[in-house]
Amino acid sequence: MKQLARRAAGLTVLAALVVSGRVAAQQTDEATVPVVGEATIRGDSLLAATTAAKMAGYREALRIQLGRLLDSLGAAEAYPRLQSRARAYVRREEVENEEREGNVLRVSLRVVLDVARLKSDLEALGYEILTIGVDLPSVMVVIDEYFVSNPRAAQEGDAAMPSALAGRAQGAAIPDSLLDPYTSPEFRQAGSRVSATALEEALNRNQFTVLDPSTVAALRADIPILTADLIKQGDQLAEFVRRANERFHAQLVLVAAASVLNVGRDPNGLEARRSLMTYRAIDASTGRVLASGALESAAQASDPLVARQRAYTRVSELAAERLVPQLTRAWRDRASRGELFVIELVGFQGFASARAFMEAVQGIEGVTQARQTQLDVPGRRMRVEAMFTRGRDELMGEIFDEARKIPGFETFDLRNQRGNEIIFGVRP
Repeated sequence: MKQLARRAAGLTVLAALVVSGRVAAQQTDEATVPVVGEATIRGDSLLAATTAAKMAGYREALRIQLGRLLDSLGAAEAYPRLQSRARAYVRREEVENEEREGNVLRVSLRVVLDVARLKSDLEALGYEILTIGVDLPSVMVVIDEYFVSNPRAAQEGDAAMPSALAGRAQGAAIPDSLLDPYTSPEFRQAGSRVSATALEEALNRNQFTVLDPSTVAALRADIPILTADLIKQGDQLAEFVRRANERFHAQLVLVAAASVLNVGRDPNGLEARRSLMTYRAIDASTGRVLASGALESAAQASDPLVARQRAYTRVSELAAERLVPQLTRAWRDRASRGELFVIELVGFQGFASARAFMEAVQGIEGVTQARQTQLDVPGRRMRVEAMFTRGRDELMGEIFDEARKIPGFETFDLRNQRGNEIIFGVRP
């Protein structure tokens, strides 16, 4: 990697290294943890309850982060020793939602923790920091939320809306097409992210790194058509995923649509809400769908807004129960096999040079498989597909180091790079 920084002349490579280093530093020094804090409202002191709920959120964020840094025994032991300092580890916070039910206040917030300081304190207390989970990917979570106040009007023709759970248990799988009438642009709740909380919490607890929501906003600003219904966009969704990988180094993009339907009041007089979700988990480097599905749930509460928010949260929790094990297995399987890269070489002189380059790629540590898929000696072009167990920048660095050892490759350099397609050339 060091030699790549010295030798790569292309600005693309240098830019990739700078961004990669910045992202890695952010992931090491801080972590974003979505949490929900709860407190009892005493008297009319709403401000005091808000402060107490936030403090509960800080402590929960600390508990989650300890579970990522220590083994289970160490985390359980360290938490009581550090919980009184929880506020000191908070760099930033963003309140996403506040809800009140009776005398209970719940505050949903995203807490950015100072991981570097936490690690330092843990090491001072004699704990050994784990590196478990560093092989799991960074995830961009994109969820569009919809609220349908009159579900019957959303149905085409005179078809009646199914009952609250249509005869199925909560969490049951449903046909993806069932959601189509309830994901129209007029129902979209722009800026709402209640559904994302349960998924992000589950991913964080299981060693995935969740990218900040501002990255989603930045990408949607780049592609104006992606203002809603992202999961339905087809080719545009593929472009969104590709840019998430190139610009923010997202390794996994989780896209979902969550719809909550107003189904009136239940027999007990509570506000009843039905929730539906369809989701796709996409490998951002290859575009391959790792997991997909659609499911439903329901929630009730005395307050209409609380019922809606609970419905969003519960269907997300059910999705998380399915997704996290699937993604963990898929990613660890991929790590053992490696990630697919397509490498092109142009400008080489003769078959011997092409064979030497192929052997150099096959000999790189971390390449589990490499095969030549195209060889055009007169046109001086060859294509190789390689499975590599580490990152793209490391592969480029290794190729630079090995190729420069081949006679006649003194002018070997990068021509172009797009996602996992890398083109190298030998100048005359």
